Amino acid sequence: MEQKLLVQEAIDWIEGHLEDEVTLEKISRHIGYSNYHMSRLFKSFTGSTLRNYLVLRRLSRAALYLRDHEARIIDVAVKYHFSSQESFTKSFKHHFGLTPGVYKKSVKAVPLVFKKDILFPDHLPKRGDFMLVKDEEIKVRLETVPKHKLVYLIRKGVDNYIDFWEKVDTEEGMDCDYLHGLLASMPGIYPEGFGAFLEDGYLFGKDVPLDYEVDSSLGFEEKIIEEASYLIFEHPGFLEAEFGDALKQVRRVALEKFDFQMHGYKLDQSFVKAYEHSGMDVCVYFLRLPLKDK
Repeated sequence: MEQKLLVQEAIDWIEGHLEDEVTLEKISRHIGYSNYHMSRLFKSFTGSTLRNYLVLRRLSRAALYLRDHEARIIDVAVKYHFSSQESFTKSFKHHFGLTPGVYKKSVKAVPLVFKKDILFPDHLPKRGDFMLVKDEEIKVRLETVPKHKLVYLIRKGVDNYIDFWEKVDTEEGMDCDYLHGLLASMPGIYPEGFGAFLEDGYLFGKDVPLDYEVDSSLGFEEKIIEEASYLIFEHPGFLEAEFGDALKQVRRVALEKFDFQMHGYKLDQSFVKAYEHSGMDVCVYFLRLPLKDK
């Protein structure tokens, strides 16, 4: 377990230095291992070479930067430490199947790669180490989401995120990490894909602009969602290992404890019961419940 913790520490260090010069020597020095030992352990626990992982994380960050900012490709290449625009373009096309220029103009879905977590769910702190918050500290706010297109997958017979992806992963041509990356690369209000509870199943998708076109071969369904109000229940902050407890607390407060009638709200569960949002790159969890017009 000690070696696994050190590799996760290396991953965390890399994540904070994606815009800096990163070398095997620097990572090894930070962990206190030789270059050879660091490379061997990283490959053993992640299934990827350290160099390839670093390139994929930088490319993923670069893709999002191109999507969300008016930036020249050469400047993005320099920002994420590629030796030249040509090198950046070649690597981008190799991993994502299109050039940065084409992606910037079309924002086609590409399979972004998220930060690896090799500890969860095996390494959890003891109960006394959890940073618990009171139910009253769960943030509740009203949010209006404009009309948009929902791009999604639905699976019947499951009622949670874990079972949903376990089912999808058994299907030919489907892969959890790949689909997560595709959805996260699409433009929208929310940075990553999100789940939703249905009457008889579970949904996972992403909000995108109304005119956004998704390659039909990817197998996503589409639905226009009208502008609506939502009540948001969000945890104020937690550590990665506390995710399970944070999730349960938010669900309990939102779905069992909160008195909607007393506060003058009526739920609209005609499509979904509630959307749930969590972060692959940042620890966050909140529920978004659709409301009927008053």
